[in-house]
Amino acid sequence: MDMLTLFALCAVGGSAVGLLNGMLGVGGTFIIIPLLDAIFIRMGMDTAVSHVMAVGTSPSTTLFTCVAGFLAYRKLGSLRFDILHRMAFGIFSGAVIGALLAPHAPTAFLKLLFYAIIMVVCGQITFPLKRFEREKEDLRHLGLISFFFGILASMSGVAGTLLSVTYLNWRGVPWAQAVGTGVGLGLIISTTSALGYVISGWNVPDLPAWSLGYVYLPGTLCLILPSMIMAKTGAWLIHWKKFPVAAMKRAVCTLLMAYAVVMTSRICMGL
Repeated sequence: MDMLTLFALCAVGGSAVGLLNGMLGVGGTFIIIPLLDAIFIRMGMDTAVSHVMAVGTSPSTTLFTCVAGFLAYRKLGSLRFDILHRMAFGIFSGAVIGALLAPHAPTAFLKLLFYAIIMVVCGQITFPLKRFEREKEDLRHLGLISFFFGILASMSGVAGTLLSVTYLNWRGVPWAQAVGTGVGLGLIISTTSALGYVISGWNVPDLPAWSLGYVYLPGTLCLILPSMIMAKTGAWLIHWKKFPVAAMKRAVCTLLMAYAVVMTSRICMGL
């Protein structure tokens, strides 16, 4: 695959990632990882390495997307620093552990974990569980749950924003505030995970040129600019009163669940 084709694919994928990050607070790894995985295989990379490489490159991209989203939500007043402070250390420590464990886990396990999290979280968004307290936030055990989210996010590649936003909204935090806070948590996870995958893959032989450990720099660079631009657009849309937020969330999550079910079935059948 030539660099022009790589750039074109990453530009389209990056635009979708940025838009969804701004609207849903998700880093877009469910787009980036399958895209990069397919690109790496076409480049001749071994399938046992391609997925880890895709998962490792993904946070280096969502890092910049989360920076754009973080600044946008802080300006809009939807970033809850009280929640962010309580979850930051758990997210950080969990992401470190997950990044160091992931290269040693079976590829099939990592892929199944990736699609399982998509199905569970998107299912909760599409068919939401009743909140424990509708008129009062219930934010107990944030430190413990954030540590768990950090491990899952770092190992699966599904940025913790997707998990955190769903959890916080379920426990009574308004959607826009949950998204804004989730973007802040995603910034921590992306930074930690990217560094972790650089370290864990530093001495691995036969990785592509222009790689830092398990981070493929050309893929990162091609995804950054369109994702950052569209992240600001998504943040603006979510605060536009006429924008159909509920319908948009259900449509996106229904498509993601269908995709995850198909890919899980293919993995289980050995395809």
